[in-house]
Amino acid sequence: MAKIIRNWGYMGPTTPNRRYDTTRGQLMNGFPVGILQLWAHLPFFPGNVSNAYTYDFPVKFLEVKGSGIDNILAGDMSLVDNIVAAAKQLEMDGCRVICANCGFFGHYQRLVADQLDVPCYLSSMVQVPWALVAMKSSQKLGILTANKHTLTPSLFEACGITPEMRARCVVAGAQDQEEFPNILTGEGGLDYDKVGDEVCGMARELVKEHPDIGAILLECTDMPPYAHRIQAELGLPVYDAITLIRYAKTIVTQTPYYGFL
Repeated sequence: MAKIIRNWGYMGPTTPNRRYDTTRGQLMNGFPVGILQLWAHLPFFPGNVSNAYTYDFPVKFLEVKGSGIDNILAGDMSLVDNIVAAAKQLEMDGCRVICANCGFFGHYQRLVADQLDVPCYLSSMVQVPWALVAMKSSQKLGILTANKHTLTPSLFEACGITPEMRARCVVAGAQDQEEFPNILTGEGGLDYDKVGDEVCGMARELVKEHPDIGAILLECTDMPPYAHRIQAELGLPVYDAITLIRYAKTIVTQTPYYGFL
């Protein structure tokens, strides 16, 4: 692969007179965030990682060859080379940080980050340590996931979550809901409001069962469209894939501050 050339620095009224170069073979600029896509056939509502209207900045999507909901959820390690190849292509295309469209890409977080020269945040689960340090040590973090049976200890570990941190997490999975599993099969479309009712109901029941929950984290990238509903009903901080991607974008696109003293 060609040597990657990145032009760091905000271009605006205060830009110094500089000469710029670019990576040989790079055909575009201006995508701060690259998003790895597993193959899925379903409508991506605004608020979903895979809907470009979710963002007020450019993102670039790229499918991981051979990926699908089933093998990503299972953490199929035969996909590692394809995931790394797609991430490196996004890096080649000028993306400054790499994210992904499914929280179960967290299985590959450490393996992929070790192969890249830009930051890599593949799962909303990497926010778990940050969420826990912000709350009372007596409180727990409620996690809503697409399938609690595949949210394994190895995924927690790959995302930098220690056993002590994991002990403070309580998990609810959507695998047994009526409408939500259509996301996993891609069959029959999706009822936007019904999915929202199910996700909010899961959060409500989890907090009822664990009143010491201090925040909610949404593992699944199909859940952020309903984050505002969960927060309004429960009055809790809500972390999700979009809070992560917005943070990731910010750290690689610092701009000057203007104002008066």
